[in-house]
Amino acid sequence: MTMSTVGGTPLMVCTAKPHVLHLIVATGLIVCTTAHAGAQGRILGTVVDRDGDPIAGATVTAEDLGSTVTSTTTTADSGRFSFLGLNRGEWMFVVRADGFEPVQGMAVVRASGPGTAMQFTMDRDLFNPPPPAGGVLGGVRSNTLLTDLTEADRLFDAGDYEAAVAAYEAVLARTPALTSLNLHIGHAYRELQNLDQAMAAYRAALAADPTNAEAQAALDSTGVGAR
Repeated sequence: MTMSTVGGTPLMVCTAKPHVLHLIVATGLIVCTTAHAGAQGRILGTVVDRDGDPIAGATVTAEDLGSTVTSTTTTADSGRFSFLGLNRGEWMFVVRADGFEPVQGMAVVRASGPGTAMQFTMDRDLFNPPPPAGGVLGGVRSNTLLTDLTEADRLFDAGDYEAAVAAYEAVLARTPALTSLNLHIGHAYRELQNLDQAMAAYRAALAADPTNAEAQAALDSTGVGAR
């Protein structure tokens, strides 16, 4: 920890070392400055990434080190957060955000006088990146999608076709652009001898991709069986 002065304001720059808190390993950079908030038990803070861009929706948990009291809030679109009415004493703050490594820092909450402002800078989690905002997988993690599809395939291979249909449909509901899943759903319905539902699924696959030869062949063969 180093102490310097910026424009007459005391500035504490703290580099967090790996620290275990409730099975969370957190590293990161925490910048703590004295803010003249003028309110008792008040913490103001900002959460940004390494580029300085605000991180919205991050969860900030405050834990009173002198008791079992905890409080939680989330950051706004600006990356800002605040706590009001915290007890006097030392508090640990842990920040978690989707796609980022957790980070933590400590601050002393005063009963009177200036409040404390904190800035948390988070590193991206390379092994668990945030889901893409758009495209076929918009809002869905690729590793989660792979896990769910693997489970749906396992259910199909095990002959649990009703569960497989439910699993495929759940994935399709989250990622509607994966219209090829209708083909898998149709196959499962055909195994269940539910030919009407199978044909509806094949038609849905063809509606999304009229060149899908497999869906067309499956629809033709199922239609023959339904006669």
